[in-house]
Amino acid sequence: MATASPMDTLREIAEDALQEATTQLGKMRQACSQAEEQLSQLVNYELEYRQQLQQNMTSDGMAATNWMNYQQFMTSLDKTLEHHRQHVSQCQQRVSQALKNWQEKKQRLNAFETLRDRALATQLLKENKLDQKMMDEYAQRATLRKETR
Repeated sequence: MATASPMDTLREIAEDALQEATTQLGKMRQACSQAEEQLSQLVNYELEYRQQLQQNMTSDGMAATNWMNYQQFMTSLDKTLEHHRQHVSQCQQRVSQALKNWQEKKQRLNAFETLRDRALATQLLKENKLDQKMMDEYAQRATLRKETR
């Protein structure tokens, strides 16, 4: 059984790190997508609520207590929307960071694979030269045998 070279070990570690970064990026994107969807739902809810209020005010009018309740609710909803916008922004920043991390891991793996490919090409070249040398020696010996007969 052949032992792994240090370069192979480093490449495998880089490959594992890339896989982990890929998983992390996927999780971050999924979380961000969910946060964006929730924000969209909140914005739609606010719009529907405002439209319903507009209808109620134009058709029936509104009592002062209901108006105060509405204002308190809208203040609370606005705070919730702002908080969620910040959350979405943070999620997007985490996705950007996870993407940057993934790119770094991918670049590192590519570097190790390039080094491995170069080492394999160099080894193959050495083996080919050795084979050629052996073939040349064999041909030379065969020629010498023919000449001595």
